[in-house]
Amino acid sequence: MLTTNDRLHYGNPIVNHICTPLCFLLVLVGLSCVTAQDVTQKQDVTQKQETTKVDPDVLRRRAVRAMQAGESSKAIKAADDLLTQMPNDAATLRLAGDVYLRSGKPKMAAELFDRYLKLEPDALAGLWQRGIALYFAGRYKDGVEQFEVHRRVNPNDVENAAWHFLCVAKAQSFEKAKTLVLPAPNDPRPPLEEVLQMLITGDTAKVIKKMESYSPNTRARESADFYGNFYLGLYADAAGDQPTAKRYLDLSAKDASYSYMGDIARVYATYLTK
Repeated sequence: MLTTNDRLHYGNPIVNHICTPLCFLLVLVGLSCVTAQDVTQKQDVTQKQETTKVDPDVLRRRAVRAMQAGESSKAIKAADDLLTQMPNDAATLRLAGDVYLRSGKPKMAAELFDRYLKLEPDALAGLWQRGIALYFAGRYKDGVEQFEVHRRVNPNDVENAAWHFLCVAKAQSFEKAKTLVLPAPNDPRPPLEEVLQMLITGDTAKVIKKMESYSPNTRARESADFYGNFYLGLYADAAGDQPTAKRYLDLSAKDASYSYMGDIARVYATYLTK
């Protein structure tokens, strides 16, 4: 039998008998909790890794569908995921450049297009999108060169001539731009023939008259109004008349479809606000 001093020294044997397995059990429970937590964390990491590794074709389709629906943030997310997986893939860089430009991030778009051209230098002439990105990014001289090169593969495009005009006006002067208008004959889209003449003569009335020659509430009138207002705005921007440019670009962007140039109209209107 233990004395009082022995109990003080060794502890109560009944308590010790109960405590020892209980403490052991608590230790086991604690270890199992830590282990379960580690497993859960590892599973979360694995799931995140699997989420980012979506099939590239799926991401491409996702980006395109998002832009068609006017959901630019979703398109950018898909493009970014694609760039993470394939940062040096030419097709990825071009698609991401389109997404960023149409989403109102032209500086990043221009950089992506430049990276694309390093991989595909022969694609320069066809890359008119880059010229638009260069304008919004303030790289006017580079924009001039891009649109001049583009004419080699698309000599009848008045839009190309108009953007070239705008970049020359910003890089040099409005008067200089009027002397360097690129030829663009036989563009069938109304009122682009009148727009081409406006770049040379400054006659905006003919553009408006052509727009109004189409019956209201028809597809032809909607198309004419979109292009007419767009390039009346661009011309005013080139001339340094920001209020007029903003008024016309707002009209162009108001009912624009979620198409490439419809998105550019919205980007342009926002750009003029800034």
